[in-house]
Amino acid sequence: MSASGGISTIAELLAKVRQGMAPRALRLFAAQGLLPVSREELIRVNLILAADGDQEVAGAAHETLASFNTETFMAVLQLEDADAVEIDLLARCRQDEALWQAIVRHPKSANETLRWLARLAPPVTQDVLITNQVRVLGCLELLEDLRANPQVTQEVLRRVREFEEEFLQKAIVWASAEGLPSEIPETPSIEQALAELRAIGMRLPGGEIEIERVVFEVEPGAPEELRDAGARISQMNTAQRVLQALRGTREERLLLVRDRSPLVVRAVLLSPKLNEVDVERISGMRATNEEALRIIAARPRWLRRYGVLRNLVFNPKTPAGIALQLVRRLSQRDLLLMSHDRGVSETVRRVAKDLAEHRR
Repeated sequence: MSASGGISTIAELLAKVRQGMAPRALRLFAAQGLLPVSREELIRVNLILAADGDQEVAGAAHETLASFNTETFMAVLQLEDADAVEIDLLARCRQDEALWQAIVRHPKSANETLRWLARLAPPVTQDVLITNQVRVLGCLELLEDLRANPQVTQEVLRRVREFEEEFLQKAIVWASAEGLPSEIPETPSIEQALAELRAIGMRLPGGEIEIERVVFEVEPGAPEELRDAGARISQMNTAQRVLQALRGTREERLLLVRDRSPLVVRAVLLSPKLNEVDVERISGMRATNEEALRIIAARPRWLRRYGVLRNLVFNPKTPAGIALQLVRRLSQRDLLLMSHDRGVSETVRRVAKDLAEHRR
């Protein structure tokens, strides 16, 4: 290798490829499987080259990788110096459940790799993921990723709900402490490393799943406290947002109740700081997560406050089945208003009209 671009070791080649500095001729030579190295080293090089922005190089690397069997890929996974980026690329280059399950169990696997697998892996790998409780605890985002998997099984969904309930019980205890509890482990992330690969034109194989970052936007002219709260919680992961929902400020709760994660939303409504005035405001917010409206509607104590009941029925985000159960409890004045409200479903509007006429 020393005759090609002054690179004398595999480690140097890997570093140059990741930096976008390896000569094309050398990359193509390696992608064609012509390097005089072990099978494991050849796989490591071609995992990177399969993401190369040069289609000829990437195509040759894919063909070379396809020539190896599962056992050889497993051998790469067992190398002491295999890093999290290589493990991520290993997962993406081959649809192999045995390999995926080994990657889920590997201590160096990054959160991003597990989230990618959670979104698309078949049922057996899903099961391995949800039973790896240490990793799930360190990356609660995996719960929503599993929910988003079109192949997710009812058994996995049941385990997701059980995990969330257990976590919430612990979080209520932890909320009285400062910072994150030591029980939540630090888990590896390769977000920056993957961004650097994309920046030099790498195209991650296996298809990328866009994982949206949580951004809490506030309306123009909103109070400074609300803008500050939005900026703070936009930087938090799911575990941090759950704890903030339990112990944070009113402004933070009013933003967190919009969260996509049902776990965060349930934490808001379990907060010991939450009062009926907050609940009434949340029930009328059109940006509120539907999960929050379902929870509020299931609490008779909160429904005794007429403002909460009214807001739920008038809120277009409230599921029609719930609104239809509550509409009969509206005052005559509100029934008349609702019968002309185009913001609610036609069914609810028609029932309100019929009830208003019947009461006359």
